Amino acid sequence: MYKKIIILGGSGSGKSTLTNNIAKHTGYPIYHLDELFLESDFTMKDKTMWPEISKVFLEQNVGVVDGNYGSNLPLRVKWADLIIYIDISTWLQIYRILKRYFNVRLGKENRIGISMKSREKINLNFLIWVLNWNRTRRNKTLRILEEQASDKKVIIIHRLSDLDLEDLFN
Repeated sequence: MYKKIIILGGSGSGKSTLTNNIAKHTGYPIYHLDELFLESDFTMKDKTMWPEISKVFLEQNVGVVDGNYGSNLPLRVKWADLIIYIDISTWLQIYRILKRYFNVRLGKENRIGISMKSREKINLNFLIWVLNWNRTRRNKTLRILEEQASDKKVIIIHRLSDLDLEDLFN
């Protein structure tokens, strides 16, 4: 059975939702990289601190880690025994991000995967980053998986419903 799981995909792909679903199913601890690597104002912590911060999960024998953070990905790939990549269109990412933003602002849902003291933010730089994700980051991520995860179980899904947790973890 898989014990060390990383969830990858663009913003709005459903990484945190899938992470929480897997944790509920398995009882594994959750490590949201946004909570670990971002300050409450969404600025990044110093990247030189990331390897030390990552020890929170890298020294564990079980866990579910969600987030991208490409410079940290090789460490996580080495640790993991299961990698799930959520591959969705850019427009679906934008739709989900906007939906989440307004639902959080209106108090209809809580933001999963970031500190509760942080407020959901959308700005032009973030939207440009999301619009470019599938052309740039997606390909880099898949290349790292191809090169460094040949001995790992890698699953690429297009919808969260594509994954049967009962089948995967029993």
